[in-house]
Order: sequence, then C-alpha cells, then structure tokens
Amino acid sequence: VNSILVFLLQDLPGFMESLVKQMSVNLKRIHSLGIKKVAVGLLQPIGCLPVLNVISFRTNCIGLLNVISKDHNKMLLKAVQELNKEAADKSVFMTLDLYNSFLSAIETMQKKRAEKSTLMNPLQPRCEGNNLEDSCGSVDDEGSKKYSLCENPKLSFFWDTLHPSQNGWFAVYTQ
Repeated sequence: VNSILVFLLQDLPGFMESLVKQMSVNLKRIHSLGIKKVAVGLLQPIGCLPVLNVISFRTNCIGLLNVISKDHNKMLLKAVQELNKEAADKSVFMTLDLYNSFLSAIETMQKKRAEKSTLMNPLQPRCEGNNLEDSCGSVDDEGSKKYSLCENPKLSFFWDTLHPSQNGWFAVYTQ
C-alpha cells in the first residue's frame, strides 16, 4: 500500500486525468454497442477504507485522502456531462454518488455506535490479516489461518480492508 501511495502521490492529478480520459473512451465504446443507459459509480471516500484509515487507529476517516476522492469525482462528473452533451440522447450517462452514500452510512453507523458501544466500528473490517504481511484468507505452510474474523459479521460495514460487506452495501444503498 505504501508503494502504491508514494507512486500515486507523485503525479496524482495526471494519473486521475488519465484514468478519467480512459473511462470516457470506455463509456463511449459501451454506448456504441447499443447500451442506452450507463451508470457510472463515483469513487467512495478512500480515506474511510480500513487499509488506509489504520493510521487513525480506525477512529475516523482520513480527510486528506477523501480530498483525492472528491477531486476524482469532480473530474468524472465533468467528463460525464461532456459525454451527455455529445450524445444524441442527452441523458445516456448518469452517476451513482457512492462518495456521499458511503460517508453518510459510515457516519450513521458511528453515531449509533457512540450511543451503544457494543456495536461494531464501521471502519473496522470483518476479516483482516494478523499482521501487515497477511490479509484476509492468508494461511501458513501448515494451513493455519493468519487472519481473524469479527464476532458478529452482521454488524460489519467492511468485509476486509477494502471491500464493503453485504451489510455495508445495504447501508450504502438505503441512504
């Protein structure tokens, strides 16, 4: 993760611009295949991902990293608007605001946890490696687990350090 972050931070604006340009090309290609409506998911608040918010001891989302998501989403929204201007049907492409949905769901879960401390921290993954080298599902040479699971998976927001759990997605889509 550290290597990826160093690489990305060196030319983050250029990387985001390249990514959004390629997404525009891909979205045009999808539309040219006859797809009448295309939904594009905006980037979730990456500062809330357990793999990154570990530096806050998973007490809160990292605002500086969430700015990266906001900047990416601004670029993507602009690109989608341009694509819709170019399209004969002006509403071919639409966006799903995963950023605000994720943030709202996490904040709601944090408020509920503040009122009832037995609830799970939404920034804590359900499954994670026992140390930095291991991940969810890692085993040693003898097949022994090198990860741990939370006690109540129905209360988790994240499955592992990157992916929302079923409960997490439910919380996002009910916001």
